[in-house]
Amino acid sequence: MKTSKRTIPFIKTAACPASATLLSFCCQNLPDEIAGHVKEHLEVCDFCCAELKLLAHHDASTAGGLKVPEIPINLRILAESILGHKVR
Repeated sequence: MKTSKRTIPFIKTAACPASATLLSFCCQNLPDEIAGHVKEHLEVCDFCCAELKLLAHHDASTAGGLKVPEIPINLRILAESILGHKVR
């Protein structure tokens, strides 16, 4: 007797949480409601389960920390005009 098993592709899809969300889940830094959604997703997605195992080894101290992005020039000009002085 042959049983058919549906194979789910091992890829990240639009339904998958972002890597940053999985990392926050791993570090237990998500609100309970979002953590619940991630947990439900992990029950059916082998790709995200594998990614979570990889992210468990992530060390933020060796990643160089977070770099604050530059303010877009148009937003900088607007902020300077509203505040009446140069924004640094």
